[in-house]
Amino acid sequence: MIRRPRLLAPLMMVAGLTACQDDPSGRRLPVFMFDGGAPSDLGLPADAGPEDAGDDGPDAFAGQRPDEIVLATYNVQNLFDLVDDPTTDEGEFTPAAGQWDAARLTNRLQRLVQVLQALDADVLLLNEIETEDVLTDLRDAVRAAGGPDYIEVHVVPTRDPRGIGIGVLSRFPVRQAAGRPIGWEHRCMTPEGFTTLDGSRPEARPIFQVEIDFEGDDVTDLLLLGNHWKAKTNNSLPCADEEHRLRSALQLRDVFDTLLGQDPTLPVVALGDFNTFEFEPPLAEALQAGLDLAAVTGPMDLFNAWGDAGVVLRDRNSNDWNDAQNSSYNFRGDWTRLDHLVLSGNMRPGGEAPWQLVPGSMGAVAPGFLLTGAGQPNSYDVRSGEGYSDHLPVRLRLRHAE
Repeated sequence: MIRRPRLLAPLMMVAGLTACQDDPSGRRLPVFMFDGGAPSDLGLPADAGPEDAGDDGPDAFAGQRPDEIVLATYNVQNLFDLVDDPTTDEGEFTPAAGQWDAARLTNRLQRLVQVLQALDADVLLLNEIETEDVLTDLRDAVRAAGGPDYIEVHVVPTRDPRGIGIGVLSRFPVRQAAGRPIGWEHRCMTPEGFTTLDGSRPEARPIFQVEIDFEGDDVTDLLLLGNHWKAKTNNSLPCADEEHRLRSALQLRDVFDTLLGQDPTLPVVALGDFNTFEFEPPLAEALQAGLDLAAVTGPMDLFNAWGDAGVVLRDRNSNDWNDAQNSSYNFRGDWTRLDHLVLSGNMRPGGEAPWQLVPGSMGAVAPGFLLTGAGQPNSYDVRSGEGYSDHLPVRLRLRHAE
């Protein structure tokens, strides 16, 4: 076993893309990067979230490494606690009798318990979690229902105006969990002219770096990079929303390169709600996450695991071949993929990493209750208390290479 140091030291930004890129509409999208970039503290800032260990439950992990694990990601669509936070716009989830109260939260938790039991993940990255307290409530409800026993609960605040954060539930010890603020300098056009996104405003949610220690021996066995990129909206000023996703992708690529440059055998997985399709510039060009596993020959060749589910680069204007098994989101009747798991190339079958992809294991989890009668995600409605989420959970299996 390779003993790996803690991997949260500050990193230096390096040069990124400098050319124009195409978006799905055919519009030329300018992407400007400074030749050297600027140093950015990617360690744990005062407001980046906890790194303390989760609460050990009655069946806490005994320190035996499993042969296989299920790794998953799920955007739960707004899980809020019952504390009114005056610094965020909680909207319809602002605590109030008959609006968002204990009865509604209990119902919400029980519905998510159904999903997590069906998902049966060992390590789970969750998007749109307000606080660690409400995620602990969910963990406790899953335990009470006889579901997976998550001994670790972590949430990183994101400075999002709505107060939504990124959370992790793990059946295994978490060695360290902290936010990496997006500090990459990215020049883009605004209605008033060019500006530079530099991290001085909360225009990007941080990368949530989580180090899993399967055997409890203070060794990083699997490193996760949780993401929740800017949504596809028309109100992402000061720059177009695609520019924000490109910026996040460029920094994420740099994090991959830095970590794998330090240890080419370290298994690294980026996962979460990327709010971008596999063929768009942020994933395809900035992150360089390919869908062809046969083209992955080394640690730096990133693999978008949807390729394991049969997804290939096709006509981007046609979604007829997508369905609830190879997609995670449905927009106006069209199945698409916004939630991804991107693996370092060393995790390919036969690769250099100790944890490797189980072929054929990638896909969405879509039991009947998660779909409407029209076959679309059964979104949560706070007024009726019905539904689950507008996203489907996505999972894959990893096997330890003997």
